[in-house]
Amino acid sequence: MSDKIFHGRNVIFVQPALPSYRLDFFDRLYKFFGERLYVYYSPGNLGALTKSVNKPWAYEVGAIRPLPARLAWQSSVTGIPLEKGDILILSGNPRQLSTLSLLLKAKLRGVHTVWWGHYWSSSSRRWRQVVRFLPMALADAILFYTDAEVEQYKNDRMASKSNKHVTALNNGVNDVPIRQYRRPYNASERERAFLFIGRLTRKANVALALRALARLGDKAPALHVVGDGEEAGELKALSATLGLSSKVYWHGATTDEELIGRVANRCRAFLYPGEVGLSLVHAMAYGLPAIVHNERRLHMPEIAAFKDGVTGRSFSYEDDVSLAAGLCDLIDRNDYLDELHEAVASVMVDSFTTKSMSERFKGLVNKMSDI
Repeated sequence: MSDKIFHGRNVIFVQPALPSYRLDFFDRLYKFFGERLYVYYSPGNLGALTKSVNKPWAYEVGAIRPLPARLAWQSSVTGIPLEKGDILILSGNPRQLSTLSLLLKAKLRGVHTVWWGHYWSSSSRRWRQVVRFLPMALADAILFYTDAEVEQYKNDRMASKSNKHVTALNNGVNDVPIRQYRRPYNASERERAFLFIGRLTRKANVALALRALARLGDKAPALHVVGDGEEAGELKALSATLGLSSKVYWHGATTDEELIGRVANRCRAFLYPGEVGLSLVHAMAYGLPAIVHNERRLHMPEIAAFKDGVTGRSFSYEDDVSLAAGLCDLIDRNDYLDELHEAVASVMVDSFTTKSMSERFKGLVNKMSDI
């Protein structure tokens, strides 16, 4: 894309947290926008993903406070300095009243606004989605997580068509260290094992995977778990109860890509039994085929990177019998796994990376300079 310099004053992001997987994206934007880039964020609770940040573009604000009726308020953000010509990018959560207040403030001051959020997420309901469309209609641009969401939004009769710009970033990972640490893929030379990477929460539904493995007895493949979370203790106890102590390996939470690579390079495929999101893209960046459930609307937007029968396989939602059959059928088909790997690699070329995200964002800003 052309590196035309945007002539506005500042580019200002307001984020609920600043997880480690976002750092490279903002670092790349800082190289382009320099001191005009501001990222305001609240202290996060995502474990290893939200460690202390020391970046020239990062500004910590107050915590997010819960309000009645499942609403919330992000402390201090309504006092962020805004001037005409700035671009303000808001994290698209209509339950966060501070975000709506900041959107209205920006509109009154002649600030260009971008609503960055989901068209649909795993917890969405249709009425909630329509509510989410209301603040979207006030923004000058909408930024979705994936191209698939852009198409869905444009074809949705309930969505406003007044926005001048509707685009997506194809939410991704920093693949530079991944390319450094990943090894050539040959299924027959790898362990008879699946990789899970992500937070151990109810959303991830790792218990379903454990029950599926238990059904397979001695034929069960191994499962390498990279992650931690509130369900870790319960899941480890369940694994022991089901007799899986020699099959399931708990590696804990880490953001060290070299350590993640060591585990990923041992595995033949990726398994996420629950509502998958960026973990899918992370695993696919290592060239791993995926097995996920078949209810696409009960996944996060990053499911757009998955093509059933092309980059992996699906199983029946919340069905451990179906999952067990899928695991058993897939794990020893080495030639088929190699074919799936080639398709995964082609999907990941020049997309779902932080480099691509930054280029797409700069393109949106350049277009908005004409508003």
